[in-house]
Amino acid sequence: MKKFICFLLISAVLTTALPSFAIDRYERKSISYINSLWVATPEAKNVELGQIDYMLETVKENIEMERFDYNPLPESLLRNFINAANADSKLSVKEIAELMEAELAPVIIEILEQAVPERGKELVSEEMERRASVIKQKTSGITVEEIVKVMNAAYIYLPVLTGYKEKAKDNDNYSYTIKGGIIWFHVGFRDDVPFVELKVAKTTRSMGFGSKKHAYKSAVRNFARNLKVATQDVPEFKLQAQIAEVDGSDITFKLGKKEGIRVDDCFYIGEWMQDSRAKVTFEKTGWVRIASVADNRENKIAISSAYTVKRGDLGVGMTVVEHPRLGIDIAVKPGLFATKVSDGSILFPYDTKESESMAFGMDIDAQYNLAPGTGIRQLFFLIGGHISLPSVEFDETYYDSPQPFIWGFHGGFFKRMYLSSQHSLTFEAIGGLRYFSISTTVTDGFTDETYILSNNTGGGQISLGYDYATSANINFGFTAGMKFYGKSDIWTATDSDGNDYPFDHPVYPFPEIDLSGVTFGIYLHYSPPSLAFDPIDMVKGMMGS
Repeated sequence: MKKFICFLLISAVLTTALPSFAIDRYERKSISYINSLWVATPEAKNVELGQIDYMLETVKENIEMERFDYNPLPESLLRNFINAANADSKLSVKEIAELMEAELAPVIIEILEQAVPERGKELVSEEMERRASVIKQKTSGITVEEIVKVMNAAYIYLPVLTGYKEKAKDNDNYSYTIKGGIIWFHVGFRDDVPFVELKVAKTTRSMGFGSKKHAYKSAVRNFARNLKVATQDVPEFKLQAQIAEVDGSDITFKLGKKEGIRVDDCFYIGEWMQDSRAKVTFEKTGWVRIASVADNRENKIAISSAYTVKRGDLGVGMTVVEHPRLGIDIAVKPGLFATKVSDGSILFPYDTKESESMAFGMDIDAQYNLAPGTGIRQLFFLIGGHISLPSVEFDETYYDSPQPFIWGFHGGFFKRMYLSSQHSLTFEAIGGLRYFSISTTVTDGFTDETYILSNNTGGGQISLGYDYATSANINFGFTAGMKFYGKSDIWTATDSDGNDYPFDHPVYPFPEIDLSGVTFGIYLHYSPPSLAFDPIDMVKGMMGS
């Protein structure tokens, strides 16, 4: 075999002087993994075998990114760790990490100690296997191939399941809750002394809703996606590169499809600085988003470009460092919404007067970044919900006037267009349903029955806005727009059991509701590192998926 492989303990030598994340370009990491999902608690042991297989497969699909090289850790090395872990029926992610450090690390260190004479060389695989054969003579029960894998390992990971709960609400309506995390260990040398140290132990929680199959898969996919971002956020695993060119507000650097970057991915701009105590830190001056991704899988000199959001200090030779996020923004948009109500009766004695008001309320949206798939910067697909409290005038009555409320859901598109550093214009177009609802209680003299009376209509809204990127994670802005919803005098009564009854009183006509008109408000967009559930999957589950 003529292919040269870098004996990745070389990179461990670099860590003796500086942290491995303080170099100017990203070095691919060699990853070993324990090929299982560790079920750590009695609660987690409720999961079925087939479900574990799907969960492990999904986690590996997310964790095993283009930036890493992989090989499984030999099972024969795991005996002491497995026996110790199985002796305790309930373990946290942190406790499992401590067991790995106590039981697995010494076995790996024993092998690495024997590999010291070859450390720091660039070896062909035949030479590595020859050295491994010598080590095997001193280490019983481990094959040459397995020793080579350990000698190649720079990092080791183990996914952990600590909680699993299935809840059936009815025959085909389930919810799943999954809790767990991921453990990462760093393998290397310091001053010719091998070490295996805990790098990170991240935990997360995920939920899914809908049919049994959909709810479970939704929870698992979201769980795995959270672990992916947690892995990308490990300092040593963050992609980074030197700036090759600066052209106004645009820059280029040598990262691309080989490393798995995507349009709109966020990178900080800055420089590595060392203080008087030799502590190295990354001093951020601004941030950029990827504009175009180069195919550097074969063309080694291909370069990607990015546009600056916050420029700060910017120059050739400075460093860009990845800032990983889910690609799903959460937007909270409080505002005022035009509402018109005609004369009418809402189940005597509530008679409405013709009125027009601006209802205070808000939209809450999940915005999915479409740029990685479309190549169009800052283009989002959104889904969300609405709630507002209109002011309605009622004729005098000896009953307390009820408080109507407007609620609904919508979907659509959101586009942000950066004008200059941190400033942008936005455009939003949505369509959906709105319900003008009011609660009333009817009595027959013996029992009271509470109904929710709702007037429903469909329509849409377009809005223009201005926003300012206060940080790489937060945009704050103002918006104004027009709502287009048809006038509706169709009402439905819903009883306490959830049964719906169309309602049209011949003597006391219900009021007509018109939700068209102006709207304006403010909004806050936040890019989180994890979510408890996937909003789109939740909607699919509610619709019967």
